[in-house]
Amino acid sequence: MDIPENIKQKLENLPIDKHPGSICIANYKGGVGKTTITTLLGYYLANKGKKVLLIDIDPQCSLSLAAGVDPAKVDKTDFTIYHLVTPNKWANIAKVKFSQYIDAVPDIHAPKELKMIRGSFDIDELDKLIIREITQKPNADDTLYYYCKNMLNAFSDFDYVLIDCPPNKMYLTQAMLRACSYFLTVTIPDKISVYGMPRLLKWVKEIPKHEKPYLLGCVLNAVNRAGGYEYGTINQQQATEELYKSIRDQLEPVERKIIDNKPVLAHVPRLDVISRFLSQGANKSAWYELRHTGSDQQSVSEIMMNLINRITKRIEDYAKI
Repeated sequence: MDIPENIKQKLENLPIDKHPGSICIANYKGGVGKTTITTLLGYYLANKGKKVLLIDIDPQCSLSLAAGVDPAKVDKTDFTIYHLVTPNKWANIAKVKFSQYIDAVPDIHAPKELKMIRGSFDIDELDKLIIREITQKPNADDTLYYYCKNMLNAFSDFDYVLIDCPPNKMYLTQAMLRACSYFLTVTIPDKISVYGMPRLLKWVKEIPKHEKPYLLGCVLNAVNRAGGYEYGTINQQQATEELYKSIRDQLEPVERKIIDNKPVLAHVPRLDVISRFLSQGANKSAWYELRHTGSDQQSVSEIMMNLINRITKRIEDYAKI
């Protein structure tokens, strides 16, 4: 990779390896529940005692709002993801005080180990700045990637860094995918939503091998658990089979070995309690409701703990290779 000499000099003393717990939650299809899964993962990992940092790079700021940030106050600070990744920071990374951007989660019931870097409604404007930088300066996209990778390494005190990505291929999304150790996909089990998966996997496959994140698997969200069957209705079963095929066709050999024809990590049901949890802002009384179910089905808490265990196992397996 051809990087300008002045940038090489600025970066040569910075960490080389990726953050071992960095995970992008992504899909090029919107409305599939990426924010839902990112938020739930953050809460449950932190509730287990893991230090977790949530990073919101979606211009809709859904993760920030779900974590309890007042919509009127999202941009009332100079310490959002917009300010952290603006191009004037890239070549001056040694001077950036990353800890200043770490914010408490406003939700009064959030685990104490959960922190966040809040989003910004100006992310679209940030992407324009990034495009201008990349258009005017050679190798600026590589510089952004190196900045993001070392930015994530600056959060080494955290066991996990979870990035909630927007449903598009903007440069910040691309850089974060390259900079993360792993990525997790989320989709709804219908044919339209599943269609976005091959596009994401195809792009990730084009990332240079030494920069490519490993696939942890896919979470099926908003599953209709009709009749107690985990996979739900016939249409959902058909979409699930299509998903399996699209994922298997794109796997690298090492990913195929780890995933072992089991790409789906969890089936998260469509439940009112999850909607209430996400919409309650800074006072999530529904956090406690997630632990119970009114039927013989698994509770949300049981589903999430199983998901965490599977993610942890796959990260451990990748680390052994």
